[in-house]
Amino acid sequence: MADWHLIDDLLLAANKHRASDLLIRTDDRVRMRIDGSIVTISPEKVPELSREQVIEMIQHISRHVSKTPDIESIYNFDFHYSLENVAHFRMHVLRTNDNFGIVARLIPQKIPGFDDLHLPPVIREIANYKNGLVIMAGATGSGKSTTLAAMLNHVIQQRPIHAVTMEDPIEYRYSTHYKGTVSQRELGRDVMTYAQGLNDALREAPDIIVAGEARDREVIQLALQAGETGHLVMVTVHATTAIGTMQRIMSSFGLDEQGAIRERLSENLRAIIVQKLLPAKSGKGRVVALEIMIKNSVIKHFILDTDRWREIPRAMEEGKTLYGSQTFDQHLQQLVEDGVVDYEEALSNSVFREDFAMRMGKE
Repeated sequence: MADWHLIDDLLLAANKHRASDLLIRTDDRVRMRIDGSIVTISPEKVPELSREQVIEMIQHISRHVSKTPDIESIYNFDFHYSLENVAHFRMHVLRTNDNFGIVARLIPQKIPGFDDLHLPPVIREIANYKNGLVIMAGATGSGKSTTLAAMLNHVIQQRPIHAVTMEDPIEYRYSTHYKGTVSQRELGRDVMTYAQGLNDALREAPDIIVAGEARDREVIQLALQAGETGHLVMVTVHATTAIGTMQRIMSSFGLDEQGAIRERLSENLRAIIVQKLLPAKSGKGRVVALEIMIKNSVIKHFILDTDRWREIPRAMEEGKTLYGSQTFDQHLQQLVEDGVVDYEEALSNSVFREDFAMRMGKE
């Protein structure tokens, strides 16, 4: 059997077993990530793969990509690959130990709804905002793109709006049969950079802009500008708490600029959503844990004064009933009490471990 058949068979198996990722590397066993854990395929089923076999796989899955780089010149390479009528994958080819690896992230064909993801009602409310900046944060693989897709899909079903997205690469595909419409732009194919895409978007009559990752100063500046001019702007940031998200943003600017950026954030930031995926106590699937900061008059005041940022988590906890905000530790406690997540798992993911143990009556 040709090795390009093998990569398709492995992708089919990953889809069948509901794996989030397929991991292939030269001279290594094939592995999948299922429910957050790495599962190794036995060598009797799939032996270790040679350099030539992995190169043949890369050539097969990238055959429809425009401007495919020479294999030997690749250091990293991202693109989209589909098994027709079965599944879509976000492909990442990497150089490793002077050989090659492939990481395939499964993208479900159906965009999940809020109920499918067990998201709280406040996420629906945030999706319905008409303007301002919403930040989705979390580590790589925490499901940020899926939650954003669920939010945008909800909006275009309900309202006749135009959304513009910048994605690297495009993952979910939105239906053209809803009230709203989405213009999806892929980095490297439809637009060269997030900054260019944001500049372009302001001339594309959008109601909502999904700007992908706020990686640098220019993208953050443009996202704030778009939020200030009456658009709803959604961006992602790699951070693990709401305060960490703001710190990450501030670190992109010099000390002489940070006061002005805090002022703009205090005016235009609407919400920060941070998420983690935890193994379910049942052993089947994963559970979303969320930290949600909804800006109100108290938090606006705290944003302006970095000495008071440490007070934001308490304000988030106290605002749960009125605003729908919550800290990670608050949500983790709820997940343990509901029997959804194991206590030890929640403890290891808590922000303030000693305080969390006390919350749970363990110390």
